[in-house]
Amino acid sequence: MRALVIEHDPLSTPDRVGEHLELRGFALEPFVVVEDINDPELAAAFPENGGHDLVVLMGSPWSVYESGIKGWVRTELDFVRRHVSSGVPVLGICFGAQIMSAAFGGQVTRSARPEYGWGNVGSSVEEIAGGPWFQHHHDEFTLPEGATELARNPSGLQAFRMGRNLAVQFHPEMTAPLIASWCEVDGGSDMVEAGVDPDRVIAESLLLQEATQPALERMLDWFLEDIAGAG
Repeated sequence: MRALVIEHDPLSTPDRVGEHLELRGFALEPFVVVEDINDPELAAAFPENGGHDLVVLMGSPWSVYESGIKGWVRTELDFVRRHVSSGVPVLGICFGAQIMSAAFGGQVTRSARPEYGWGNVGSSVEEIAGGPWFQHHHDEFTLPEGATELARNPSGLQAFRMGRNLAVQFHPEMTAPLIASWCEVDGGSDMVEAGVDPDRVIAESLLLQEATQPALERMLDWFLEDIAGAG
């Protein structure tokens, strides 16, 4: 089985999610949208439908509504609609979840309650644990028509299901080294601005990435077997 992984920049990698997909028999095929994070308007051409069994949309340092990336975001929205209509299951993570919302009529806007660090969600299904899950965003999105809400917290919608597809606002893939690599780019400025200590978050993550592994595996197995039907 083949999984196309849309990495919107070189640091938005699948890490723990990718490792579990490989354990489940998927060969990962990464596609990097923006090679130079300092030049987000310059993007690679999105691939055509290539017979993949799964598409994974990773996070991004940008927001769906930013004018500087609207050219390739428009292309990605079409890419997602095309794959969903052809029956290819899609898993969207953070920015990827916002793309899925926008692709099917939802709205993505700046949030009054940004989230950085490990936090909880209120889940309506036992397959998605209440947390902690890693959060790193200042946006919120709405439920597209025909989708089912699965999780929410005071900052907004956290997960939804639509057909064979799953979108989550949080980052199940997260590891301490990945967080550290994000902070190296800008000193963790988003966290600092939100009053969160990046060093503390990285230290917490060394413990929580292991403690949350069972919840990650349970959610992904549920997605693959019951939602995507790819198990």
